[in-house]
Amino acid sequence: MKRSFFIILTLLTVLFASCESELDQSPLSTISPDNFYRNEADCRLALNAVYSDIGNRYTYGEQLPIQFMVGTDEAVFSRSYNSWTVGLYIHNASTVDLENTWRTLYRGINSANILLENLPNADFSDESRKLRYEAETRFIRAFYYFELVRWWGGVPLRTSSVGDAASNDIARTSADKIYEFIITELEASAPNLPLPSEELEYGRVSRTAAWGLLARAYLTKAGVPLQLLPEESYGKVIEYCDLIIDSGEHNLIANYEDVFLNEITGVNDDTEVIFEVQFENQRASGIQEDGKHGNLNGIMCQQKDSPYGYAFTYAGLSLINSYDQNNDDRYDWNIADFKIDKKGAVKTQKNRYEWFPGKFKRVQKVTNADGSLGWEGLEPGDIDKNYTGINFPILRYADILLMKAEALNNLNRTSEAIPYLNMIRNRAGLADIDASLVSSVADFHEELMTERLREFCFEGIRKHDLIRWGVLVEKLQELKTEMQAANIASSREWLYRSSDNVEEKHYLLPIPLKEMNENKLIEQNPLWK
Repeated sequence: MKRSFFIILTLLTVLFASCESELDQSPLSTISPDNFYRNEADCRLALNAVYSDIGNRYTYGEQLPIQFMVGTDEAVFSRSYNSWTVGLYIHNASTVDLENTWRTLYRGINSANILLENLPNADFSDESRKLRYEAETRFIRAFYYFELVRWWGGVPLRTSSVGDAASNDIARTSADKIYEFIITELEASAPNLPLPSEELEYGRVSRTAAWGLLARAYLTKAGVPLQLLPEESYGKVIEYCDLIIDSGEHNLIANYEDVFLNEITGVNDDTEVIFEVQFENQRASGIQEDGKHGNLNGIMCQQKDSPYGYAFTYAGLSLINSYDQNNDDRYDWNIADFKIDKKGAVKTQKNRYEWFPGKFKRVQKVTNADGSLGWEGLEPGDIDKNYTGINFPILRYADILLMKAEALNNLNRTSEAIPYLNMIRNRAGLADIDASLVSSVADFHEELMTERLREFCFEGIRKHDLIRWGVLVEKLQELKTEMQAANIASSREWLYRSSDNVEEKHYLLPIPLKEMNENKLIEQNPLWK
């Protein structure tokens, strides 16, 4: 759903802000939650507000899939200074980025709670549409809680709107209970959400998105640190993945790069993408519906008035080295060994540890008629130096296949898991996996960890994968070893400082200090006390 910030912010200002007239006159009319949620049009505006925080800069517009995701084996911070503290593992409870993300997620939850409280009394000509609005709102609220529980563990569970300061005081609900809430909400929402092939405005959540998020929630809670009912949870992963596979609603797009060209160029195609955040560059019109994808985590492009790329991330050597570079179609798309300099010239990056993420690229290298190298911009419409209109996929059909493969393997059904792994390999131009390499549960798991790295790099997934497998520290140490083996210059050793800083406590974030000060009942995560 395109996020109309101008409309949303105007609406919220009218609804939730108040002022006193200098003349102290009673207004002729007022808009408040008591008289606003009258009909479907009103509720549609409110639903837009619930959606909007998914694409906020402190969630999926920038922070969660970019800043928070450096400091893994897929990407490192490319600057020597220490601004991206979460990815560098030098953050603490007073880090403002944590507070901003926490508050944005809870703002989205509060918007959802307000709509759910007022929706029953709204006048809809078709009651089935009211049920759909309710289902969408509950889905998004569950999604916000899923982000909170993955990053922080147990958090305050707020299912009613916050009315005053006294309602700030609420204790943390345990992580297992948060997962119960998420699963209950998604299971209740799914039947009232349409399938993608049914009448559906592109960008709104669907029944298959609910099934996919259920599979991801069950897979996550079965892993580290909770390891809740793993056999039952893995069975549920298979069940919900099968619902999507058997529905026929989604499939793998034949060419891997087309998935992301669609996201870059704004082509709406739900063949493979099940749930995404949509952005659009309208800064020239004063509307902020954009993100930072391709700007902070893309190819460096320094030419003035070009699709600029600050390139605050380098692709991790572990990722680069994991590819069969001659045969894997994903390699050339995901890894960029060049930059565009200030004069617009294409320059090859000599050092492999200084290559860029290419997945959400704003520019592409081309060969000119005279054989020289040039470049072309990929984004349509207005181009802004600092912001992009590149969409971002949160859930793809490829993940459905690999989640099912992982669950099958964890239930000692490795032979059944192998075909799903091969589907991903075959789409990338690779032959079926050598059966001798995946003959045991442990061997298959090793291969699956690497396959997920190759397939989902830069999609905001890797750190969560490493945490639920319990190998975050281990994989960062392996990255450091690979960088040292690449003879990294002593003056550039700061590139692997995430590997030096990471420790067990970084499996969860600390509760933000401001929340600790304002909420008298909340307790800090044990390793952050």
